[in-house]
Amino acid sequence: MASSLRLPPAGELKGLWQLSDGNKQCRIELTDTRLAEGTVWAAKGDACVTELIGQSVAGWYPSPDGITLTDSDGNSVAFFSHGSEQWIAYFVDGRELTLTLNG
Repeated sequence: MASSLRLPPAGELKGLWQLSDGNKQCRIELTDTRLAEGTVWAAKGDACVTELIGQSVAGWYPSPDGITLTDSDGNSVAFFSHGSEQWIAYFVDGRELTLTLNG
């Protein structure tokens, strides 16, 4: 029998996270406040987050295999797959970013 991945609720992933490219570290807050669109939750990042991602981050949503950060229109700007201790995003330009929950 095949196993299916569980979709984590927003409340399980909300909180302060650390975003890093290996050199620079930024803080981003994933909230459990829904945006007007309804399926995306609000994210609070600063200029540091914008610099690492390459564009402004306004929201996020969980999936069974990761976390997607979105722009203000709900479009995906980065997908972080779940690793053993952190979440990792690979970009087409070769960049790699990690997302770790500050606990």
